[in-house]
Amino acid sequence: MIENHLKEIISPFLQNLTTKHFDLTPREIQIATLIKEGKTTKEITEYLNISATAVDFHRKNIRSKLGIKNEKTNLRSLLLSMST
Repeated sequence: MIENHLKEIISPFLQNLTTKHFDLTPREIQIATLIKEGKTTKEITEYLNISATAVDFHRKNIRSKLGIKNEKTNLRSLLLSMST
C-alpha cells in the first residue's frame, strides 16, 4: 500500500531516474530535473550555489550514465522523453 502511494506522489520522470538508473547520485537527479525544466548551466549554478565546472561535471556523468555517447544528442530532449 505504501509503495502504491509513493508511486502516485513521485513523478514519472523521477520514477524513471530512480528505477532504471540507480547509479545517479541525488545531486545528479537534482541537476537532471533542472535541465529537464530548461534551466541553463548559469541558472543551475545560481540555484544550487555551485560552480559551472561542477554543473558540467554532473552533466557529463548524467550523459554517461544514461548511455548518451553522441555529443549531438540533446540531454534535455532525452530527459523530457523519459517523463512519459
